[in-house]
Amino acid sequence: MARNESLAREEKARLLRGLAFKIHRKQPCPQALDELLGEESRGGRHRLFKEAIDLLAEEGVLPALIALDLIGAEAAAVLAAVIDANDHRLLSAALGRLADHVEREGS
Repeated sequence: MARNESLAREEKARLLRGLAFKIHRKQPCPQALDELLGEESRGGRHRLFKEAIDLLAEEGVLPALIALDLIGAEAAAVLAAVIDANDHRLLSAALGRLADHVEREGS
């Protein structure tokens, strides 16, 4: 992500909720994140999301979420287990709770 550009706390929560919604509707997580980042990168904001889009393609979901500063290393470790459980409802709920945390605690 560009040094002077970052997502506001409200944007982070909105992205996490958007991802949770897509996953809740049974869309696979990598596909859901790719679609969400594609939507967000339009309108002159491509540079802000480019690193995450590249990481998603090369390394997967968790590095992309970390690059956007949506989650930290600790949350990534827990989400890895949630993703491995292959339960879209559990993953959706976990992302929703993370969004709640971002809104309450800040970025």
